Amino acid sequence: MIQNRRRVGLFSIVAVMIIRHLFCQQAFGGVLDSAQTSQLPPSSYEVKIVESSELDYASHAYYSALLKLALSKTEDPIKPTYLVESSGNLVQERVLRQLNQEGGIDVFWTVTSKLREQQAIPVRVPLLNGIMGYRVSLIRQSTLREFNNVRSAPDLKRFIAGQGHDWPDFQILEHNGFTTLGTSNYDIIIELLKAGRIDYFPRAAHEAVVEAKSLNDPDIIIEPSVLLYYPSYMFFFVSQSKPELAQRIERGLNIARQDGSFAALFEKYISFKDIEKALKLSERTVLKLNNPHLSEATLEATASEAQQLEVVQ
Repeated sequence: MIQNRRRVGLFSIVAVMIIRHLFCQQAFGGVLDSAQTSQLPPSSYEVKIVESSELDYASHAYYSALLKLALSKTEDPIKPTYLVESSGNLVQERVLRQLNQEGGIDVFWTVTSKLREQQAIPVRVPLLNGIMGYRVSLIRQSTLREFNNVRSAPDLKRFIAGQGHDWPDFQILEHNGFTTLGTSNYDIIIELLKAGRIDYFPRAAHEAVVEAKSLNDPDIIIEPSVLLYYPSYMFFFVSQSKPELAQRIERGLNIARQDGSFAALFEKYISFKDIEKALKLSERTVLKLNNPHLSEATLEATASEAQQLEVVQ
């Protein structure tokens, strides 16, 4: 009788583990689009994110995988979580406004600033381990000789930079005295670069490598000798109506950092060693800029990240 009870007990434990595994697989097996939400079980928990596009497919894959990882660390096996892609404009300020609209986006990933932290709940765990502020520039091949003469910030200020008008980077460059032309989206910036309306397009180092390859334009290259640096961090931002979701994501990210799964995922998608090797970051002239748009809370939360990479030491 005791043996039977033990068998029943063991069977129950195994059954619960199997059910938990199935729920986990079901909840985090992929990202759904909004048309598929009718297929979700009534007990499920939906987290709406922006839909992927051809332009940001690689980065979307990383951030959505990281969000799934964080949520999996705090999952409820009885109430599986699904990420649901909701169509939305990729202009960042519009997406941020959608965070606080009924039925809009629940979570968005973007560069932080004081203003953005007032618009939505920031989850102050850097998603890129501090590398967002390491910037190299896309330029035209025909201007390479002119850029080879850049040795200081005043040298670079003779050229015109391009940025999204609603990006914190636009404000940072202007604050530091760089002539910057702002426009509404990435595609227009590239067209302005090709047309000679701007001279360079600063991008995060990991972005530049991917974008130069995907543009596949022999006249658009990565400028080889200058590295801009300013503290800049990518955070998850959560709707102000869902503080419990923000807390859950923060707990999950911290657990993932402690158990090594965050670092493993980061290395899978973004190998900084490979980026450093490809761009020769340590051999570049480093121009350090100020970022006055970080809140005190963010500066405190990212103090350890600020000194993490040796390339600007």
